[in-house]
Amino acid sequence: MIGNYSSSSRKRGFLLPHRQNLGVGNPSHLVSRFQMVFILYIILGFFLGSIPFGLIVGKLWLGTDVRQQGSGNIGMTNVMRIGGKGPGILTFILDFAKGWLAVFLAGMTIIPDETDPSSSILFLSLVAASAVCGHIFSIFLHFRGGKGVSTMFGSLASLQFEIALICGIIWVLMFMTKKISSLSKRITCKVYFSIICSIWISIEWCIFRL
Repeated sequence: MIGNYSSSSRKRGFLLPHRQNLGVGNPSHLVSRFQMVFILYIILGFFLGSIPFGLIVGKLWLGTDVRQQGSGNIGMTNVMRIGGKGPGILTFILDFAKGWLAVFLAGMTIIPDETDPSSSILFLSLVAASAVCGHIFSIFLHFRGGKGVSTMFGSLASLQFEIALICGIIWVLMFMTKKISSLSKRITCKVYFSIICSIWISIEWCIFRL
């Protein structure tokens, strides 16, 4: 998705206006609309991320509150520890899907202006981060939740599948080596943000040279 911003922005219909359209001669309502939609999708991403699917699966499938057993986490790892592979895999799929959906919906927003690629990357990355934060600080669980690993991978897959695949491999290798999910997530996040920053800087440099 990231690699196709500049070539398919009109076809995809991204909401971010090109930086040239934010100049002095541009109507102020375009900027205000962008700000309003930006905030809307950040909130939407946080709301989707807040849905505690692990807790729901635990109550409906296992008849138990997963927060009261195991590590007390609502994520895939604890659900699988308590109920086995079936509930754990379902929890992963649902948590993955809410992260993917948040970024997908933001990316499909339509506005008849060209898209600034670097702004698009930044915007969708913030929506992805909002979904992950929603999972970690769920509004339905008094701002408590899981570690956000599955939701993070769903957001990454919607942003750029290749990057998600690289981060997924890194997470698996770290988890197999250290057996610590939170540590694996921190290292994976650092790799992801390093890749995104490199892409963003490259795009900015190309625009500056033009």
